[in-house]
Amino acid sequence: MDKKEENAPQDKFNLVYIIFGWLGVGTLLPWNFFITVNDYWKDKFDHNEEVQNDWGPNMSMASMIPNVTFLLLNAVFGHRLKTTPRLLISLIFVIVLFAFTCAMAKIDTDEWQDAFWSVTIASIVLININAAIFQGGLLGVAGKFPPKYIGFVFSGQAIGGIFASVTNVVVMLLGASQVNAAFYCFLIAVIFLAFSLAFFVILSRTEFFKYYLDEEETEMSDLTKATDEDTKEKFLDSENAIKIKDVKINPLRILGQISLYGASVYLIFAVTLACFPPLTASVSSNSNDFWELNNGNYFIPVCCFVFFNLGDYIGRFVAEYIQWPKPGKVGMIIVFVLSIVRVAFIPLFLNCNIAREPESDPTGTFNSDWFYIIFVILFSLTNGYLSNICMMSAPQIVQDNEKGTASSLMVALLGLGLGSGALLSYPVKMLI
Repeated sequence: MDKKEENAPQDKFNLVYIIFGWLGVGTLLPWNFFITVNDYWKDKFDHNEEVQNDWGPNMSMASMIPNVTFLLLNAVFGHRLKTTPRLLISLIFVIVLFAFTCAMAKIDTDEWQDAFWSVTIASIVLININAAIFQGGLLGVAGKFPPKYIGFVFSGQAIGGIFASVTNVVVMLLGASQVNAAFYCFLIAVIFLAFSLAFFVILSRTEFFKYYLDEEETEMSDLTKATDEDTKEKFLDSENAIKIKDVKINPLRILGQISLYGASVYLIFAVTLACFPPLTASVSSNSNDFWELNNGNYFIPVCCFVFFNLGDYIGRFVAEYIQWPKPGKVGMIIVFVLSIVRVAFIPLFLNCNIAREPESDPTGTFNSDWFYIIFVILFSLTNGYLSNICMMSAPQIVQDNEKGTASSLMVALLGLGLGSGALLSYPVKMLI
């Protein structure tokens, strides 16, 4: 434990830690519910086959392009803006816009599908702009805290995926219509995000949060108040003091220091989004009778979405406590190599039980359901574990006043990986 942590106020009842996790769930909750209620979008666009067929790619691009753009802008300029107002305003906009999406689920749009498409795409763009501002800012703040805090934010994102996928399965079991299922999912997300807003206000008022967020300002203030020259000298010489001459932040220099962690997190998410869900959701069960229940087939909802999100969360959770490899040059190289190895999942999934042509029977080298389930579990575990190691380690190899910028840069590279993976999913699926 360094001097900064020794002098920090107590995080009573782990309140700050728990709220960081809750906010982590909220960062990707809109996206998780958008992709989970796939049947709802099919129903909404059932009178326009062209729009229906292109909806998935359109939604991905409308999500990823603004998300990546604003994650990059946050990484470069975020340190110049006040943190708390930026997070509060962006979260309020996400809540309002997602409430609009929820309301649209109850409106008959059959007679104006083109206009509904335009309005929905516009709302998705705006939601993802604000979600990116909130996500980038939150992870930038969490990077200033001890490593477990940013780790739990990242784990919270995986919990959000579990929450959305399990909710979808439960709604299917209850027999709700596609429209009602989407409405209830969206409503739950709005309520969750409203609680996130209240919890963030509570978080911003705790002494523990203020200590880490305003550490530089606090220590500079303490220095100016010191009247005794000896006290000033001891303050400047202490391990806990800020190097006043190095106050200016240089994002490019920081990027150079964390470059391998950044490349690793980019590769991790590029490979993940190239496969999940377009490729992984194309696999068929070899035992359909086992998965059919209540007039629905649960193979993909359970084995693809629930298992992936569970494995992703477990991987992130384990990374918080094991934290191997340790931060440093050797650790960066090991993580980078392991990230490259994950490319092997693309041919593994391509050789699972997939229909190669329309109306044809699914075939594949690994045609057993168990092969697919094992691949999904390993795929998700490595995604969660390695990505969390990258996100926790990068801020630890830069100076204290650069930790927030390092975290924001990592989030931007994560976003670039998501966007690249979404684009790669097209050629990858063409390999089927």
